[in-house]
Amino acid sequence: MVRTIDKDLFKAPKRKSSVNIVIETIEQLLLSRSIKPGDRLPNEMELTKSLSTSRGSIREAMKILASYGIVEIKRGDGTYVSKSLTKRLFDQLLFQLILSDHDKQRLIELRELIEIGIVRIVILNATEEDLRAIQDSYDRMELQVRDHVHDAKLLTGCDLDFHLAIAHATKNDLIEKIYGFTLELFAPSIEDTKRDEQSGPTSLQLHKKILEGLVARDQKKTEQAVKESIDSWIQLNREGKTNSQS
Repeated sequence: MVRTIDKDLFKAPKRKSSVNIVIETIEQLLLSRSIKPGDRLPNEMELTKSLSTSRGSIREAMKILASYGIVEIKRGDGTYVSKSLTKRLFDQLLFQLILSDHDKQRLIELRELIEIGIVRIVILNATEEDLRAIQDSYDRMELQVRDHVHDAKLLTGCDLDFHLAIAHATKNDLIEKIYGFTLELFAPSIEDTKRDEQSGPTSLQLHKKILEGLVARDQKKTEQAVKESIDSWIQLNREGKTNSQS
């Protein structure tokens, strides 16, 4: 049964633009769990009255929230809180990170923090089926390298599939989605490291160490393998930039 939210929950704070009032009210109600995924929001007229704002402001706020994937507008039915995270929400953040021009060291720290955290959870939560899926993704990568197929995009795809299989093995869909978004951020720099013909065997060896650590459920060994992989990514990117400037 669909739950319809009481319009009296929507109270307007003062001294803010009407559109921001609507957006921030929804945000606070979500944070307090007063409204939940799948709930139907009060109709436009009810929100206009409760928040003491115009119908135009309500419509504009709902358009913004819909573009973020926070709400879903169903014509002739109503506006609902989205039931799950959507790619649109992460796309917004991805563009903001790209445009903010963070220095490389911050991005390195972000990747290391996320990947170390993920393998710790995988070691605790992964099933044998999850580990076989990671093994399968590694095998596909190995096949490309052993067949001497040097295609930077193809190898990057194999690399990302390997890491996404690891993220899936956390058994945590929130982590999986956030990590998938993070990989999008790093994908171009990962592809840069695949341009050298010698990068394939090196990458394969590094990923094998990660796989072996996970299969053995050896946290220390896996974390060390992740750090070696990230260090290699850093070094290859530096060498690539140096070569392009020479």
